[in-house]
Amino acid sequence: MSAFFDALINADRTATLALNDFDSAFTDAVMPVLSNRVVMIPLYLALIAYIWYRLGWKKTLVIVLAVAISVGAIDQFANLIKHWAMRFRPCWDEYMIDNGLHILEKKGGKYGFFSAHAATCSGVATAVLYFFRKWGAGRRERLLATLLVVWVAGVSISRVYVGKHFVGDILVGAVAGIIVAELLCRLMHWAITKFFAKFVD
Repeated sequence: MSAFFDALINADRTATLALNDFDSAFTDAVMPVLSNRVVMIPLYLALIAYIWYRLGWKKTLVIVLAVAISVGAIDQFANLIKHWAMRFRPCWDEYMIDNGLHILEKKGGKYGFFSAHAATCSGVATAVLYFFRKWGAGRRERLLATLLVVWVAGVSISRVYVGKHFVGDILVGAVAGIIVAELLCRLMHWAITKFFAKFVD
C-alpha cells in the first residue's frame, strides 16, 4: 500500500511540474488573474443577472441561497481537510522547488489538500446547473453549462500554474465541490417542493 501511495504522489508531482512548466508572458499575466477570487465578483454578478433574466427573481433568490450555502459548506470542509491532511502546497515542497516549480503568488498557508478554489467553483457550477435542470432547459442552458465548465477548468488550472496546488488537489477539490453542492441542492429542492412550492411558481 505504501508503494502505491508513493507512486501516486510521484505521479502527482510529475503532472504538476509538467502543467506548471507551460509558462509564457501571456500565461504569467492571465493565470494570476484567474486565480484571484476578487476577479470572480463580476462573473458572479453577470451570472445572477442572467439567472434573473431566465428564471425570475424568486428562483434567482433560491439559486443564490443554494450557491451561498454550498460555497460556505465546501470552503469550511476544505479548511478542515487541509489541517487534517497537512499536505504541503507545491510552493512549500522542497522537492517541487528544487525541480523548477514556477511560483507566481506569495506562498501563503502551507497546506493545500484539497483546493478550496477548485471545490467552490465546482460547487457554484453544480448548484446553478442543478436548478437549471429543474427549472430551465434548452440550447442556452447547454451553452451556460459549457461556459461554467470552462471557467472551473480555468480557475483550477491557474492554481497549479501559480504554484499553489498539485493536480491532485484540484481534482479532489472539484469532486468534493460537486458532491457537497449536489447533496445540498437536492435537500433544498426537496424542502422547496414540500414547503415553498407556491413561492417559486
